[in-house]
Amino acid sequence: MRFRSFVMLMAALMSVATANAQYTVKLQANDGDGAGEPYATIHVYNAADTSRVLNTGVTELDGSYSQALAAAGSYLLRVTAVGKVEQERTFSVNSAQPVADLGIIVLTTAENMLEGVTVTSQRVLVRNEIDRVAYDVQADAESKVNTALDMLRKVPMVSVDGQDNITVKGSSNFKIYKNGHPDAAMSANAKDILKAIPASMIKKIEVITEPGAKYDAEGVGAILNIVMMEASAVKGVTGTVSGTVDNMGTYRLNGYLTAQYNKFITSINYGMMRGNRHRQHQFSEGEHEYVESGNLLRTEQENRGSGMVHFGNIEASWEPDTLNLLTFNFGGYYGGFSLDGTQHVSMLDALRQPIYSYTNTFRYPDGGYGFFSFNGRFDYQHRTHRKDETLTLSYLLSTTRNTNNGENTYSEVSGIDLGYDFSSTANRENFIEHTVQFDWTRPFAKYHKIETGVKYINRSNRSRTVQEFMLADEAIEALKRFNKLEHTTQVAAAYLSYTFNMDKWSARAGLRYEYSRLSAKFPLGDQNDYHRNLNDWVPSASVNYQMDWSNSFKLAFATRIARPGISYLNPAVVENVTSRSYGDPYLASARNYSLSFTYMHLGPKFTFNISPSYDFSSNGITGVSFIDDDGKEVSTYANTLRNRQLNLNGFFQWQLHEKTSLMFNGGAYYEWLHSPDLDIRNSAPGGWFFLQLTQQLPWKLRLSVNGGAWGGGTSGLYAKNNGSWWSGLSLQRSFLKDDRLTVRLAARNMFSKYGGYKTRYVNGPYTGFEHNHWVQRSFELTVSYRFGSLKASVKNSTTTIDNNDLVGGSNTSGATGGTTGGGNTGGGATGGN
Repeated sequence: MRFRSFVMLMAALMSVATANAQYTVKLQANDGDGAGEPYATIHVYNAADTSRVLNTGVTELDGSYSQALAAAGSYLLRVTAVGKVEQERTFSVNSAQPVADLGIIVLTTAENMLEGVTVTSQRVLVRNEIDRVAYDVQADAESKVNTALDMLRKVPMVSVDGQDNITVKGSSNFKIYKNGHPDAAMSANAKDILKAIPASMIKKIEVITEPGAKYDAEGVGAILNIVMMEASAVKGVTGTVSGTVDNMGTYRLNGYLTAQYNKFITSINYGMMRGNRHRQHQFSEGEHEYVESGNLLRTEQENRGSGMVHFGNIEASWEPDTLNLLTFNFGGYYGGFSLDGTQHVSMLDALRQPIYSYTNTFRYPDGGYGFFSFNGRFDYQHRTHRKDETLTLSYLLSTTRNTNNGENTYSEVSGIDLGYDFSSTANRENFIEHTVQFDWTRPFAKYHKIETGVKYINRSNRSRTVQEFMLADEAIEALKRFNKLEHTTQVAAAYLSYTFNMDKWSARAGLRYEYSRLSAKFPLGDQNDYHRNLNDWVPSASVNYQMDWSNSFKLAFATRIARPGISYLNPAVVENVTSRSYGDPYLASARNYSLSFTYMHLGPKFTFNISPSYDFSSNGITGVSFIDDDGKEVSTYANTLRNRQLNLNGFFQWQLHEKTSLMFNGGAYYEWLHSPDLDIRNSAPGGWFFLQLTQQLPWKLRLSVNGGAWGGGTSGLYAKNNGSWWSGLSLQRSFLKDDRLTVRLAARNMFSKYGGYKTRYVNGPYTGFEHNHWVQRSFELTVSYRFGSLKASVKNSTTTIDNNDLVGGSNTSGATGGTTGGGNTGGGATGGN
């Protein structure tokens, strides 16, 4: 009886357990290129009765889907999406197997599914998330032959002008990441490196406008995150090789290889770019009328240069089991440029009579400007048995060196005794950084997630500058300048972030604390050593509302800190006939704030994004310019800038016809700058746009016509910018099986050989203008070949190190506080004058 009662009790318990079991079906919907298919419709039926739908839902932005089922049994699941071939799967769940994982379901493009009927839709290029906007590079057919820089012109809120200078929301105050972590190679020489990277290696480009507390304090105006290709993992090898050559003699070569063996995945890439003197041809003219004296300084300059950049990277990951992942990355770049030119300078008095004049022949010899940057990163990630809970330990080592060796020879001197006829400047900056970081992510109670972590940075900058003067081949020791600086920054940080996600609402709030110790030593004893301690609390918050599958709103507030880098801090004096420049070792960190609103509409024919925002800063770093007692212009930096900027950015993608599409990316802003210490104000509107029409032609040809403009805005406290424009035309076709070979012919700026822009000086010690010109017309041929069949990428941990707080240093791409401008920095061989 006892045994029978025990069996009956166990059967009852098992029955109750079975009745309360949580049955689930999950899948990953991808398109034909391996990217997640968002908002695909899911219908679940009883396998015995497909006339009645049991469950309905849509996939997430990344294509993932998970659905709870009421009972055990056999089911039929259908996946549909606009312009895609419908897919079906059958599955069963029971107490022994409560979860049915259907894996990856590929939705291929539907073409002429019914006789006489063509299903036409466009793949959505832009997606909006709680902290970023993402541009799907692989969804753009031009990614097969374009460079990464070409694709940036299409990314919302990003502008690339005629000289390939990159701005985000009209500001150069941004950083570049690769796969979620900072990349020194891209940040320090962005336009040169991104020209050399084929877009076929990139999955998407993200504009992170509202970073969370995890890296908020070390943020700048925005982050461009370059996400490299990834897809489903299968054994094999794949790669891409490409090359570009133009009529100016510039060429680029790139190679990318990915291989997988069992649980080990590695990828290697190498690229190089060579520019010759025909491409690097620039000339300029300018006039500065000094406010106090009325004197007029006129300059004319022409220079040519050539150079080469090499870059490479190796990544590897090993996943010993489903809970542990180890990743390794090492990469960087190196290169050098040579430059030579001539500058004519003349000074006239208030009555426009000559005071003095001279000619400066300057040059950087071969390798005169050299640079390298390398970094290595190691991440260990452990996933617990709790879904999406991770612990990550990371270490990053970065090192950078810049050398700058310039020479100036003075001739045709009239009306002035220079005291020398030759000068040279040799500058070397070394940067090394160690970072250790620990992060913990833990979801709880279904709708909530906590992220927390700690971080330590030890950053060392060393600079050495020597300026020498000669007369008739004899050194003038009295004028020689020698400066050395050792600057160290130590940062200890902790953060806490909370995320809520339920139904149509998602929200995130975070707080970060940072302690920083800055110290400087002057080994030559020419200045006093110093140190400074800083404490910063940095809040952030954002909320997102998904009205329906196609419409969403987002509101965000963010705070960021930017610390001055070595080139801003270095007090070494660099001087020529008319100017003197130096850094300020006592600069403090700048704080920037932003408030933004974003509306996003996703549609099969028409997609658009509009985002107004307001940015402000009260202690930004700006260039400062004045005239000393010797009549020379002196340039340095100071924490004296108050910056206010109102922005409106927009993007749309429109499928006009079955084979015709139109894309627009642009923005407008108004900027107010004010320095209470200098009693200077400057303000101006600015904006940019990029417009492209794409047409599919017979014989698999693809025609693209584009154009754009950039201009306006301020150039620091002292000047305003005029604009420049550009245009382009390309024709491409793919060949061989699976379109492995792609060829493109392109013409850039056919209607004007030279491009240019003008800067007008309206404040400060002088008024006037500088007009810059460069060769811009070119014709180029690009060939790209893809081999292998692997769709895998090196796995990356969900959290890693991100250092992006520097401005004006070896590891920086822009300025802080909305500006670095104001006057001529005057240093080196090309410092003018």
